[in-house]
Amino acid sequence: MSTSSAITAITNNASSSTLATSQTPQDLKNEFLQMLMTQLKNQDPTNPVDDTAMLGEEAQFSTLEQMQNMNTNLVSLMSMQNVSQAVSLVGKTITGVDANGASVSGQVASLVFNSGTPELKLADGSIVPLSNIQTISN
Repeated sequence: MSTSSAITAITNNASSSTLATSQTPQDLKNEFLQMLMTQLKNQDPTNPVDDTAMLGEEAQFSTLEQMQNMNTNLVSLMSMQNVSQAVSLVGKTITGVDANGASVSGQVASLVFNSGTPELKLADGSIVPLSNIQTISN
């Protein structure tokens, strides 16, 4: 594996901040039920809502909910992958750019977490985010 592909392989931007957090699944369920009840209350008694259409709407809502759950699980999995990949770099020598924009080089001594995201702490105390790694060597 080349150095550039190794660097690309260890960087992904998964975090809880990549999820839309404006509404919880419970909020969406409540909104859907309110809309459904409003639709039923205001329907024309001589032309009621088609049962098939209503079931279709419920199925679409259920599918959307499952997709949101899958997205949450995928982000968690990617976050765990970031930690695992960062751990594999402990003891290796890297060059990169620290959080202040300065070029740094050194052996990875440990990991630190910044808002749940793993970052590499070099032997000299420099902190390098995974996305700022330029080269990796043994």
